[in-house]
Amino acid sequence: MWDFQQGLAGRALHLADIVASARQLLQGADESGIPVFWSRHTLPPLEATTPGMQLFQALKQGVATAAELRPFMQPGSPEREFLDEISPRPHDTVIEKSTPSFFVGTVLQQRLFAAGVRSVVIAGVATEIGVDLTAKHALALGYVPVVVEDAVGSYTDEKQEIGLAALRTWIPVVTTAEILDIWKAGSTP
Repeated sequence: MWDFQQGLAGRALHLADIVASARQLLQGADESGIPVFWSRHTLPPLEATTPGMQLFQALKQGVATAAELRPFMQPGSPEREFLDEISPRPHDTVIEKSTPSFFVGTVLQQRLFAAGVRSVVIAGVATEIGVDLTAKHALALGYVPVVVEDAVGSYTDEKQEIGLAALRTWIPVVTTAEILDIWKAGSTP
């Protein structure tokens, strides 16, 4: 479950549809005994942010220099909170991250290994940013990444379509119904 937070997923188009599909995935994962991992994006203070991530943030905020950046996704800020509509349950695992890949600088790979995970099913926002990078990073690490097209979203329809088209050239992009059928059959994608 990728970045289902107020400041990220909370701004996505078609959020109600994305959340409805993600809820179905959560229920299906529980019924199939599949562990669920949630990313919680938290940015470090600006002075601890790498130049590359400062540039990324400047482009996202529409400013010219790092000095113009405004704090975003900081501990205690409302935008860092999970959505009211969908959030981690007590038995889910939440992992903090500060980059657009769930694998960089986190314990995700160790947790997946410990759980015997070989395939990762990705839902969340934004398709063309973190969903894309995490899926491709998972592939590079030897996992079978699968993106659930009706459980991911973006901030414009154009970015969503571009993101899904790019992902389809690398990995399986399927529907919630297809994943649930696979899980019900007792197999993995």
